[in-house]
Amino acid sequence: MKDQFELREVQPGFKVCTYQTDRFKTGKLSLYLILPLGEDRSAQAVLPYLLSRSCAAYPDTLSLSKRLAELYGATLSPFVFKIGENQVIGLSMTMIDRRFALDGEDLPCECMELLCQALFEPHFEDGVFSATDLEREKRLMLERIEGEINDKRVYALNRCIEIMCGEEAYRFRSLGSAEGVKALTPQSMTETWKRVLKTARMQLNVVGSGDVSSVAAVLTERLNSMERGPLTEPGSEVIERAETVRRVNEEQPVKQGKLVLGYRAGLKNAYEDYPALRMMTDIFGGGTYSRCFDNVREKQSLCYYCAARLRAQKGIIFVQSGIENENAEKAIEEINKQLQGMANGDVTEEDLANSRRALADSYGTVCDTPGDIDGWAAAQICDPVFETPEGLSARYETVTTADIVEAAKRVTLDTVYMLYGTMEDGEEAAG
Repeated sequence: MKDQFELREVQPGFKVCTYQTDRFKTGKLSLYLILPLGEDRSAQAVLPYLLSRSCAAYPDTLSLSKRLAELYGATLSPFVFKIGENQVIGLSMTMIDRRFALDGEDLPCECMELLCQALFEPHFEDGVFSATDLEREKRLMLERIEGEINDKRVYALNRCIEIMCGEEAYRFRSLGSAEGVKALTPQSMTETWKRVLKTARMQLNVVGSGDVSSVAAVLTERLNSMERGPLTEPGSEVIERAETVRRVNEEQPVKQGKLVLGYRAGLKNAYEDYPALRMMTDIFGGGTYSRCFDNVREKQSLCYYCAARLRAQKGIIFVQSGIENENAEKAIEEINKQLQGMANGDVTEEDLANSRRALADSYGTVCDTPGDIDGWAAAQICDPVFETPEGLSARYETVTTADIVEAAKRVTLDTVYMLYGTMEDGEEAAG
């Protein structure tokens, strides 16, 4: 069916999500591999970048680029992110839609074949990954890790996660660690590649016109020819409530302080609790109508920004704020005051209407581009139930003010992280 999501399990551990449409000039296909976020996270993070540069048929960047040019300028891109305690890696291809191929080529299938060559037939030297190729990717990954450290908004959030989830795998960063990356060898990367192909759960997302399901057959044939298992089980450890509040202060030579508050959201059933919890978080710190924006930022001018975001798979809410050092305690007090006010019943029908309208507007753009469609499906690859934008919007309509109040009551503060800036006006950061 056109312009609709269709998700099916082709074989154990392999799902295909298709969206057939002729609204776009380009198509997209992405292969997601779901793995534990554990000791091998550094190798798993480097792997898609290594696979995207070359393969046995196209052993260097030049020959691979030439093949992509023959496919009307298609692109092959790696990605790494985490959902709960799962590390998700993979390869994505963007190409012109098959309707615009000059000679009637089946571009999605040809691109899928190239993606399979990259994944299943890497460029090896003496039976392992090329040492030269690996050293290049290690250097680039170390630069990405350093980039996360230099972006203090990202750094502060990651530090809060490390402190809050110190006994949970969620504390690990999706890109791995600098130490883990430096320790990688061609032999260890080859073993990681073999294990990933054998044990990872996979999902292929395909967006485009024509028979998009035919693209999956290219990958299915590859998987049928190899031994798979035991497959990893995606999942996340959810702690319902915080028993104590952890407080960590740090200093760095930056001008603007970064405050992050981590809350346990009282999540019991991810599917059933989500609509009320998502709307509660939105009213708390979503748009310009939210409590954090209206009171903490606008009325009291305690921060430059103040936003709450829900990590549903972990049942955690983070409030991030950029502030002056001297406003830290006042901001913490006011943010908690706004949440407590909601728990005490300060939620109106206007709040619900504003939140529903904003969420509906955001979901209305989900299908505006092939990338957005792919992203919607990717965000749910570890969820037990797949929801369409229309279906989720309909569930928001049933949420009441009492549901929002009840959701706010279950939220408990776990961690307060404050990065104090030590730079004075006019100073510049070293380096």
